[in-house]
Amino acid sequence: MSLIAPLSLLLGLLALPIILLYMLRLRRRELPVSSTMLWLRLLRDREANAPWQRLRRNLLLLVQLLILTLLVFALARPFLPVPTVTRGSVVVLLDGSASMLAREDDTNRFALAQREVEQLISNLDGDALMTIILVGGAPRVLVAGSDDRPLLRQALEVATARPETADWPAALALAAGAVQGFEDGRIVLVSDGGLPSNVPALPAETIYVPVGASTENLAISALATRDGPAGPQLFAAVTNYGPRPQRALLDLSLDGELFDARRIEVPGGESTNLNWDLPERTTVVSARLSEPENDHLAADDEAWAIHAGGASRRVLLVSEGNRFLETALSVLPGMELFKVDPGQFSLVGGQEPFDLYVFDTSLLPAELPDADLLLVNPQGFAAGQSGDDVPLLTFSGVFSDTEVIRVEDSPILRFVDWSSVNVRTASEVDVTWARPLVSAEGGPLLLAGEQGGRRMAVMTFRLQESDLPLQIAFPVLMANIVNWLSPGSALLSGDGYAPGEPVRIGPDASAATIIVRKPDQTLWIQDVNEPAMIFQETDQLGVYEVLARDQSDERLVGRFAVNMMSAAESTIAPAESVRLGSSSLEAPDDGSVGQRELWPWLALLALIVLLIEWWIYHRGARFPRRADWYSLIDRQSR
Repeated sequence: MSLIAPLSLLLGLLALPIILLYMLRLRRRELPVSSTMLWLRLLRDREANAPWQRLRRNLLLLVQLLILTLLVFALARPFLPVPTVTRGSVVVLLDGSASMLAREDDTNRFALAQREVEQLISNLDGDALMTIILVGGAPRVLVAGSDDRPLLRQALEVATARPETADWPAALALAAGAVQGFEDGRIVLVSDGGLPSNVPALPAETIYVPVGASTENLAISALATRDGPAGPQLFAAVTNYGPRPQRALLDLSLDGELFDARRIEVPGGESTNLNWDLPERTTVVSARLSEPENDHLAADDEAWAIHAGGASRRVLLVSEGNRFLETALSVLPGMELFKVDPGQFSLVGGQEPFDLYVFDTSLLPAELPDADLLLVNPQGFAAGQSGDDVPLLTFSGVFSDTEVIRVEDSPILRFVDWSSVNVRTASEVDVTWARPLVSAEGGPLLLAGEQGGRRMAVMTFRLQESDLPLQIAFPVLMANIVNWLSPGSALLSGDGYAPGEPVRIGPDASAATIIVRKPDQTLWIQDVNEPAMIFQETDQLGVYEVLARDQSDERLVGRFAVNMMSAAESTIAPAESVRLGSSSLEAPDDGSVGQRELWPWLALLALIVLLIEWWIYHRGARFPRRADWYSLIDRQSR
């Protein structure tokens, strides 16, 4: 045993004042007595209270000296040399990725890693500092440069591993910055390996502490749908990342209902591919591995896929020819544009329905399609309206007073600058069911509303008789109108994501609030304040639902799935070494020696002895005399 602060032993000299206090006694004044029988007792009393008398045995004195001894040794900070992987200040990289959730006997791999870091905290040198960085999809510093062991243990205890891929380049950059503040600092990597091959070396001595021993894992490595010639098709791949053959049951569910179950066998290190033909209108597909023989990681045993069903919106443009409209509608994402001449338009003969109809400078059919409508410079009805008591539109002429006097606050006009738009003439249209959004002195230029269960927008002027198609506001306006009329998927970048990957959401023109319902049914709510929004809370595996809320209702505008499909994380066999730059790091030997301090135990023992001293003081500090022992033995013998 050695001492970190040996000079603190000089405080042991405080024992001298304690002993002197016991040697000194107060003098009592002399008094006459009536009998000589009391002289001997008086002499003994005087001897007992005389100063500088011979020191006698006193239990209270010995206990107090013991307390002083313990406190002095605690201040000297004795320690025992113990084996450790590092000495001095250290930066710990604690792997919290999906592979650390692998099962190890009665615990998981991350719990074993926490025990390793706990050992590092216990063996931390007296004045050394420690920084703990949790490595996950977004690495974060749990504690920065602290020697407070309770704080370090508390941060370590609340840390958790998540089913996501570790961002090792970002974590190593954090560690490189943190170790710069330490003199002779070291970096300890507590992980099961799986680092990418292109990470650079670190600017300090780096030690790799491997954890885990399990190697067997069966995972769903792919799940995707497509539109085939006979309908939707599903492709799935199951990979055995371990060395031994695996058997399991693969359950397939469509929109929450069990669709199929297959018994599969996958050789070690190989994959098995499976295909299904799905029913029409399938939306959510989930696959799950059950009854595996020896599977140590559950995070990759289930996967989800969203079947979008091809183009989300089919648009029919009824026009004699309008390049501006054709271009604007064709470049909108998630739309499939069809064109037809007004003379050929008909709803007879089983014509396939569309999600949106756009009528440009043409007569409207007597029977309107049962879908959303955009009317650009409408010319009336071909043969009146079929059975409607109130006309849908009435026309009373043309006006040229097109100077804009009022622009309403509407989602359709979001990010649209109408101040520089010029229109030569427009039609005088009387619409009772629609609200004017842009009004000129002669009448409305743009209206929108709902009628007969459908949404409709009306543009009362011919695009070729205005400079609107030449303005930057035109494509924005068309996107807003189409999204308000026929909202499609709000997702701007697909429907399959990895954990931690951000999702771009494009709200439609009418949306005031975007809501994302997570797999655990908690909600992410954000007001719409820009054309594209970023959702980053994809740390849960499963299906997420995107809802848009406007002034009247709340509707589903998209779904996306987050799956744990990463070969780096599903390969759970611990790596014996990792490579940083041009150097290879292996598990450390037992040659390093650390310090385990004993002062907390000495301080605790001093407290216990102090309580004993308090008890002795109140019960009496005299040693039992020999005669008292004889008397006690005699009474017991009787």
